[in-house]
Amino acid sequence: MYVWDINLRIFHWLLVFFITFSIISAKIDNLFLHQYFGSISLGLIIFRIFWGFFGSYNAIFKNFFYGPKEIFNYLKGKKVNNKKTGHNPLGSLSVFSFYILITVLSISGLFSSDDILFDGPLVSYLPEYTIHFTKIHNLSHYFIYFLITIHILAIFYYQLIKKQKLINQMIDGRPRNYQIIVEETKFNKNVLGFTVLISCIIIPIILLV
Repeated sequence: MYVWDINLRIFHWLLVFFITFSIISAKIDNLFLHQYFGSISLGLIIFRIFWGFFGSYNAIFKNFFYGPKEIFNYLKGKKVNNKKTGHNPLGSLSVFSFYILITVLSISGLFSSDDILFDGPLVSYLPEYTIHFTKIHNLSHYFIYFLITIHILAIFYYQLIKKQKLINQMIDGRPRNYQIIVEETKFNKNVLGFTVLISCIIIPIILLV
């Protein structure tokens, strides 16, 4: 039985990989590779949206989405919905913030330009807004760095201090906290998810070539 299904785990580690190399490629001014890493990251977010409605229990958005009142109550130390076991309210807020910010970064990057050597692949469609997309893209970098820092610190806090082994769970999918709802995802659903996941990686590459 798994807390995180195989497709969600593959998605997670691929997103870590492509976001990391998207940042590195931008820092070394290899914008040709940067557009591929960014576009694939957007493709992964599209998969995650699909899997957030049709995936396993803990992958479905409604099963780990918390409203402002629930987040506020959690911060005050009150109990939260015990059916939402995949993420606590702050973890949920972090996840959705990442997804939204990566979407903003990826889409704005498609319409951005460095005004010297490189234009995003969709600049020609909205040239009058290029400067605005570029500003959004450049400003969003600081937010993603902040989120990554907070995320890493939180993961190590739960991994090393609270001994919840979140990294292990995201590697093998096995729960270490037995209050977490687990399930065995059907083979056909896993195959469908994997097909969509691979398609969301390949299609952006094809469109950029």
